[in-house]
Amino acid sequence: MTSIFKLLLSSVAFFIFLSNAALSEQFDYVGDNHSWSLSCNASGYVLKSQYPVTRFFEAGAASSVTRERETLYLGRSCDASSTTMGEGKWCWANGGFFAEFERHRVGFPRQELFCPGGGNDVPGCGC
Repeated sequence: MTSIFKLLLSSVAFFIFLSNAALSEQFDYVGDNHSWSLSCNASGYVLKSQYPVTRFFEAGAASSVTRERETLYLGRSCDASSTTMGEGKWCWANGGFFAEFERHRVGFPRQELFCPGGGNDVPGCGC
């Protein structure tokens, strides 16, 4: 009887551990075949790649390759900024949202931006 009680107790403890771990995770997004985590600040949304992203930038003899964890900033005035792609703009529609830069577009199909904790949602910026 004691072993059944211990098994039940350890199962409940494991379930509580998994539940708490799931609640503490940030919302994940998928865009450009990469995983992104979301945070919000007074300026808008911040998406950070969970793993390094490798990008090739075509420029003839001056072409380059970057490999780093990227950060996308999506601002309240529909401006976008990237640590590797520079400045651009972003917008959302019923089909998801995307950030567009001079030479690249990062799309997040069928996904909605939602700030954890609410209150920081950015109105406007429709496509």
